[in-house]
Order: sequence, then structure tokens, then C-alpha cells
Amino acid sequence: MKKVAMLMLFLVGMLSASIAQEVQLKNGLYVDASGNAFTGAFVQKYENGSKKADLNIVNGKAEGAATFYYATGEKMEAGRFLAGLRDGLWESWNVAGIKIGEANYKNGVKNGDWKTWDDAGRLRMEMFYANGEKIGTWKMWDENGVLTGERTYGTKL
Repeated sequence: MKKVAMLMLFLVGMLSASIAQEVQLKNGLYVDASGNAFTGAFVQKYENGSKKADLNIVNGKAEGAATFYYATGEKMEAGRFLAGLRDGLWESWNVAGIKIGEANYKNGVKNGDWKTWDDAGRLRMEMFYANGEKIGTWKMWDENGVLTGERTYGTKL
């Protein structure tokens, strides 16, 4: 009886794994093997088995918190989706875990403050967007923190 129960658990696990592997991104939608829009938790893996992405899908579109990883397992990027579009703050890290970027979106469009840091964690650029348009004064710093350039676009809201 125990052997039958173990076999059933193994088969259910294999079926679940094969279903998860059959979800694909096609034409901007996550679909199952039958081509239907997928709904549920979705974990994408690299060929080496490590996690590539961890997100929730609703009617074929990413929804809510999402995290993406390097093939080595370190967190690469995290943010939120709203109806399949980036929305709010997105953060990026290098493979050593140092933050290298912050970006803001509204309905998939660049909107708000953007910052980039180098691999040592030093602020290198500060930018601003309003509805996808460059605005305000963009600043650039060198590796010593010295302001090396500024450029103004339009008017900061």
C-alpha cells in the first residue's frame, strides 16, 4: 500500500512539473499547452534548474510582485506588474547583490525618478521621466562621486 501511495505522489509531482513547464510566453501572453491564457503562480527555470523568474499570472498577464534571478540564483530584478505592464518601483542588482538600478513605471511607461549605480554601489546617473518623456535635470557622476555632467529636458513636474 505504501508503494502505491508513493507512486501516486511521484506521478502527481511529475504531472505538476510537466504542466508548469508547458506554460510559455506567446504574443505577450502566458499560455498553457492548449494555447489558453494561464492563471496561477509561475516559476520559470534556467536549464541548470535554478529559478529564473517568480511571478503570478492572471488571464495570461503578469500581475503583482515579480522577481527575476541570475542563473547563479542571485536576485537580478524585482518589481510589480499591473495587467502585464510594469508599474511602480523596479529595482535591479548585480550578481554580487549590489543595487545598480531603480526605475519607476506607470502602466508600462517610464514615469518618475530613475537612478543607476555602478557595480561598486556608487551613484552614477539620476534621471526623470513623465509619461515616457525625459524631463528635469539629469545628472551624471564619476566613480569618485564628482558631478561630471548635467542636462535639462523640458520641465520637471
